[in-house]
This record gives sequence, structure tokens and C-alpha cells, in this order.
Amino acid sequence: MTGNAILHGRRNAGALMKALFVFMVLIALAGQSGCAQPHKAPPAPLAATGALDMINKHCEEQIGQPRIEKISEHIWAAVGYELASTILIHTGEGNVIVDTSIVPAAARAVKQDLLKAAPAGPVKAIIYTHSHVDHTMGTTVWAENGTRIWATDSFVAQWFKQYGLFGQAEATRGMRQQAYHTSRDEVPCSAVGPIMRTYSLDDTGVLGPLMPTDTFSGVKKLEIGGLEIVLYSAPGETSDQLIIWIPADKTLLCADDYYWAFPNLYTIRGTSPRPVDEWITSLDTMRRLQPEHLVPSHTSPISGSEKIAEVLTNYRDAIQYVRNEVVRRANRGEDIDTIAENVKLPEQLARQPYLWEGYGQVDWSARAIYSNNLGWFDGRADKLYPLGHAEAAKREIELMGGAGKVFEQANKALKDGDSQWAVHLLAKLKDSGLAVGDTVGKADEMLAQGLRQVAAGTYNTNGRAYLLEYATELTEGPFKQNRVTLPVETVASMPVGFLFDNIAVRLEPAKAQGVFESVLFIFPDINTRFNVTVRNGIAEVIEGQPLPGTPAPLATVTVDSLTFKLMALKMLDTMAAFTQGKIKVDGSLPGFITFMGRF
Repeated sequence: MTGNAILHGRRNAGALMKALFVFMVLIALAGQSGCAQPHKAPPAPLAATGALDMINKHCEEQIGQPRIEKISEHIWAAVGYELASTILIHTGEGNVIVDTSIVPAAARAVKQDLLKAAPAGPVKAIIYTHSHVDHTMGTTVWAENGTRIWATDSFVAQWFKQYGLFGQAEATRGMRQQAYHTSRDEVPCSAVGPIMRTYSLDDTGVLGPLMPTDTFSGVKKLEIGGLEIVLYSAPGETSDQLIIWIPADKTLLCADDYYWAFPNLYTIRGTSPRPVDEWITSLDTMRRLQPEHLVPSHTSPISGSEKIAEVLTNYRDAIQYVRNEVVRRANRGEDIDTIAENVKLPEQLARQPYLWEGYGQVDWSARAIYSNNLGWFDGRADKLYPLGHAEAAKREIELMGGAGKVFEQANKALKDGDSQWAVHLLAKLKDSGLAVGDTVGKADEMLAQGLRQVAAGTYNTNGRAYLLEYATELTEGPFKQNRVTLPVETVASMPVGFLFDNIAVRLEPAKAQGVFESVLFIFPDINTRFNVTVRNGIAEVIEGQPLPGTPAPLATVTVDSLTFKLMALKMLDTMAAFTQGKIKVDGSLPGFITFMGRF
């Protein structure tokens, strides 16, 4: 081979590597720590308020210091270590671990303390109550050879869905909701647990989730070491949730179907609609069991059958009341804003301490119930064809006397403590685009000040944290998220289709106009193929045989599924895989490189 040919081959290999890297999808994991850009000076701490006093009291009583609580003969709970508790069930053959914390470091601390308090023994099983990261990321710390991992049938799809099409949006909003960069003096805890930054990632950045070995739907009875453990599918905060009943101890592990705060029927970090009606049914299932001990995965356990019956009944009644009020008002023709402003819990429910709106919030819930059932349109004709958002804001600012007048009024509102009005004015000014040059920075600083003022009077820990984090971002810029990786076992269980679902939205439409081309990806180890076709500014992804009218592929890429997934997560060097012959490209290499350059 000539020198020029060798150089040409290296260039092609490098171009291929770049094209494949462009194609790979980076998963945005919710709940990972980040770092802020340096700023001139930190904002002044919020002044003490009744809201902060209420949050502090709740944090002390329901979260407290990390501790191990013995619940009943067979059950110990690790409370206060991280956002979610880990629960140990001891049997005659060994232990069953319920949920595994947010990161391996937290799981190791929990394991060390649990095994000091509870009997040691092999880990016979791990049970995931549901797919949220704070319940699943420390599994490798607990899993042993032969450990079975139980979850509901819908767990895997729900787990990966969190990191799918809207994964980055959920990650960004989730970090704000969890007050990652806010002082503990201002947000001392999440209403359902410690702030999710108590424990850091390992230096390697490796998380510890493993996928279930066994799943079920409905009801599943297990007998481990002579102890009966009954699993019930019980949708609530997620559709894949389960609860665990230990008949011998009359103890119910209720996951996130109950915690000491109004339920999060809608989460501001964003997620699929929560199944409100099924949540009520799940609470009724719990009531029917008549537990003497109730162990939620967040906040403190409760003992006493009468107290538990009262709490669960009022909890489900609060959810149903809000649902029914939304239905009644919608049927009367009220719009979504009017409904959200006016739905309130009746006094006999609102005064219950376990229904304080420190985590979920009634007006957010009302909006979610409405939109989940009726969609975004609330019947108001003026909302069908509104003036463009920015244009409307611009005209309104001009009617108010221009940007200078709005600045003046916003500044007065801030000084007067009329923070919500100040935030309204400044947000409208930003939307209008009339703040230019130095005034953009001024608007951001004033808006941040207004958001901090609103936060000072907010006792909902999610809302309070979000306001403070967003205010900091306005003055410092967006926070960076740390890189994390997953165990190879978890990557191996990841559906290849999950990665291809993300590919369609990574196409840059401007680069794809007038293009009608396709590339075929073949995974011989799982006998699966995907056709990716660019057409009319969209990327169509079809598993299996291509649809009629699909052009012949300009290139065919053959690779085993694990290699592909490891490259997608940057756990395997693409050039190394290519030079080792793990990736084969047939057809037009220049065409393939051009094709992938559109993503």
C-alpha cells in the first residue's frame, strides 16, 4: 500500500469514527450533581420566614438524622441517609433488600449500618418498589451471586424511559427541584428526604443499577426462609410501582404511594401523567390489609392500626377530592387557570399535617389532572389562535410605557416586597425582547432577586428549590452535569430500540432538507435490524423490514448490540472497535459520513 493510500485509509477511519460518535446518544441521568460557573459574590441568604420555620420543623420530625429503625420482628429501615429509604427484611435463609438508594456510596453507608443493627446473611432477593433513580442506583453494592431482583412487568420500560426522549429536560429540571447548588440553610431538605447530594459519586462515576431478574403483574407471593412476602402491583407515583405486605408482622411497605406530605400528583421536573385514579385504588388496597406498621420509602414509618387507617383514608380522600373538584369545575365550563386558582382541600383534610403541600401541591395537581384528561385546550376561544407570545409581550410592554417604565415599576415592586408582580413584569420584559444590551443583564439580576423573594415565602420544597436554583442560573449561567456510566450488565439489558428512539430527535432539520436517503444497521447477535431514513427534514426509524418506498440503503453497518450500546454511552472507544473489526460498514463510506453529519 502506498503512503497516500495509507493516509487516505486513516482519514476514512477517522471520519468513520467521527460519524459514529455523532450518531451515539448520550443519556442524561436525572439527579446527578453539577458544578456552577464562578460568580462575583454569592447572593445574600434568605431571611428567616414562617415558611422556612415550617420546613425546618418538618425536616427534623420526618427526615431527621441518618438512622436505622427496627419496625417489627423481621423488618429494619434505613431512614434519612438519602432521598429514599432502604428497607431490610430478614428471613430464615437470609435478607431481602427493598430499594437500594441513589448512588453506590450511599448504598455502602446504608449497608454498613443496617448490617450492624439487623442480622447478617446472604442477600436472597432485592425488590424494587419502582423505577425512580433514588430507589435503584445502588444495587451493585447489595447484589450477590444468585440474588433475585424483583419488580413489576412495566419496570424496565419505565426505568429506561426516564432517560429517553426528554431525558435532558428531566435531568435539568430535576437538578433544580433538588436544590443541588443551594445552601442547606435555605432548603434544609426535600419534604420527602435529604437533598439528593448527601453522597457523591465514586471517582469512576459508575452508578449501580441492575435490571430485574423476575417480574410480575397483579399479585405475587414469595416464600423466602419460611417468611411469606406478598407483592402487589400498586400504581401511584409511577405506573410500575409495587407495595410489599409481610403478613406475619402485619407490616406494609407502601413505597411512594404514601409519604408525610401531599402527594406529588404532578412533578415540576416533568414526567408522564401520574395515574391518579389508580393511585386511589392502590391506597384502598393498602387500607384493606389493615397494617399495624406502615413503612413508606420516604419520611418516617408509622405504627398503630387506627392511626394508619386514618392516615391512609384521609390521604386517598384528598386525592379524590382534588380529582372530583377538577371534574366538576371542568364540566361547569371553568378554564384551567380558574380551576387551579380555586381548587382547595376542605378544612378537615387541609389541616392534617401529612397533607401539607410541602412536596406535592394542589394547584399543580389540578392542572395535571385537567390536562391529562382534556388536553391543553381548556375551552376558551381566545386561546385557540392567540397573538404570538413574544409579540403580545412586546405590545403590552409598549402599552405600559416602554421597557424603562417596566424596569422602574419592577424595581419599585421589589423594594415594596410585591415579588410576584415584579417577577411577572420582568418575565414579560424578557419575553418581549425589548431588554437589550446591558439591560438584559439588569433584567436577569432583578428577576433573580424577585424569584428569591418569592422563594422566601414558599414552603413547598420542590418549588422553593426550583426558584432558588433558577435564580442562580440567571446570574451564573447553566450548571454542568457530571458524566456518569452504568454497569456493563445494565447496558447489556438496555433495549437497542431505546437508543434508536433518541436518534430521530437528534437530526438537524436544516441539514436534511431535500434529502431522501437511508442507512441500515444490523445486529446479528440479536437478529435485529433498524432502518434509518432521512426524508423531509425528519429521521424515520423502522425496526425490521423497511416500509414500502424506502430507498436502498447507501450503507449497511453491522455491529453486535453490546458493542453498539457501549459506544453509545462512550464506554468503548469507537476507533478501537472499528480497528478490531467489531464494526463493519458496507456501501458508500463517504455517503455514510455525510448522512451521519446531519445528526
